[in-house]
Order: sequence, then structure tokens, then C-alpha cells
Amino acid sequence: MRISTALYHQRAIESINERSSAMARLQEQLTTGKRINRASDDPIGAAESERIRASSARMAMESRMMSFATSMLSQADGALAGASDSLQTARELMISAGNGSLQAEDRKSIAVQLRNSRDELLAIANQRDGAGGYIFGGQGSATAPFAATGTLPGSVVFQATGGTQQTGIDMPFDTTVDGGGVFLGTPGGGSVFDALETLARQLDDETIDGASLRAGLDAALGATDAGLDRLLKARTAAGEQLRIMESRTRLLESGELQAAGRLADISATDYAKVVSEMQTNQLAVDAAMRTYAQISRLSLFDYL
Repeated sequence: MRISTALYHQRAIESINERSSAMARLQEQLTTGKRINRASDDPIGAAESERIRASSARMAMESRMMSFATSMLSQADGALAGASDSLQTARELMISAGNGSLQAEDRKSIAVQLRNSRDELLAIANQRDGAGGYIFGGQGSATAPFAATGTLPGSVVFQATGGTQQTGIDMPFDTTVDGGGVFLGTPGGGSVFDALETLARQLDDETIDGASLRAGLDAALGATDAGLDRLLKARTAAGEQLRIMESRTRLLESGELQAAGRLADISATDYAKVVSEMQTNQLAVDAAMRTYAQISRLSLFDYL
């Protein structure tokens, strides 16, 4: 079998080009820090890398959602605690108002304090969440969720939509509290605002008899206790969601770390290996160049 000088030339050039391409790919890996810079570098590895990136993006999005929900529910927990303290203070005032030795002026003074507690509760119920909404805005409200009706002095209505707003991907978490259910209770009764205002008016009435005042105190205490119970339940629910989110956040952080580690194993450049391969390829290129130089000088006259 005869091998022509032209074939030697072709083989030498192909070897140089192949080694040069390999050198370029290795140099790219060193520059980018990635072993896989295009799907053709490693089709299977590239596909797995994309799956990992998609999973990591999903986990990162869920983490951001839970961070937002945690912030909102933490504010709600603080607001619920403040409302409970204010309502508990009002309850203590109600108990003191039942003292039969109080004079009319004493009862009026308690009425003023009860209205202060009512105003404080209303301010808490309309507290903003720092993100453009309201903590107790239910499913969302562009305006303060609670407002005076104007039909009865001191009466308050919930003008937002009942329920809660939620966020999350795999698990939904509340970002608001159903203020109507917490502060007003069931329709037709249980409103802590109405209870405080009604009792304050009775305490202001110098002509009210003892039996009527006692009945009014009992009704106000009943509504207040029901309101405190609703506040406690709402705070317990918020606390339980915060606990779950804390656990879920740790799980996601662990998953993101594992995904990052696996992605590095698949696509990150092994610098020691790449440098070694570059040195090997450089030696091969040099050898091919020398061989080509020798072949290019050969002719028939060299054998005469």
C-alpha cells in the first residue's frame, strides 16, 4: 500500500487542527470556569445541569415567597399581641366599672378609657403591612379595611373581602389575616368595637339603673372574652405557619446547597485536570508541527 506525500500532509494538518480545537475548548473551560459551555460538550451533563438549574430557580422563588410571608405573618403576630393587650386592658376596666361604689364621674372616666382602647384597637385593625396593603385586609383592600358606618356612633364595619391572601408554590402560606373574623366575629354580634362603645354609652348615662348596667357589663365582658379568644386563635394559627415556614426554609436551603454542589460536580471546571490536558495537547501540537515541517521538506531529490 502506497501512502503519498499529500496524505502525510493531510494527516499532519488534521492532527494539528484537532489538537488546536482541543486546546481552544480547554482554554474556554479555564476562562469561563465551566466544563460544559454548550450542549455538544456533554449532552447528558448539559441536560442534567438544566434540570438542576430549573429546580434551583424554583426553590429560590419559593424561598423568596416564604420570606415575604414570614415578614407579613411576623407583623400580624405583633399586631395580634398588641390587640390582645389593648382588649385585656379594656376588660380590666369593665371589671372595675362593676364596682357599686363608683360615682357617675368615675364611670364617665372609665367610659373615656374604654373609647381610648376602642380607638387603639381600630388603629391596630387598620395597620399597614409595609408592602402597600393591610395586615388585617383579608383578601386585599385598597383602603383601610375597617371604617365607621355613620349609622351608630362608634359602630365599625369591615369593608374588605373576608378570607386571606396567600403565597407559596408547594405549600400555601397566609400573608394577611381575616380582620373581619377576628375583630367583628360572626355577623350580628361579637364585635369588640360595638361592645366597647355600647358599654361606654351606658357608663356615660347617669340615669341608668344598676340592673341595666350589670346586664351591659355582662354583655360587654362576653363579647370581649370572645374577641380575646379569636385573637388568641389567630395568633396561634400565625405562629404555627411561622414554625412550618422556618422548617421549610431550612429544608430549601439544604436543597439549594445540594443542587449547587451537584451542579458544580457536573459542569464546573476541574482546573488541575484541564491544565494537565492542556500541557499534553501542547506537546502533541508541537510534535505534530515538527512532523509536518519535516514532511513538507521531503521530495524525490532527497533520495538521489
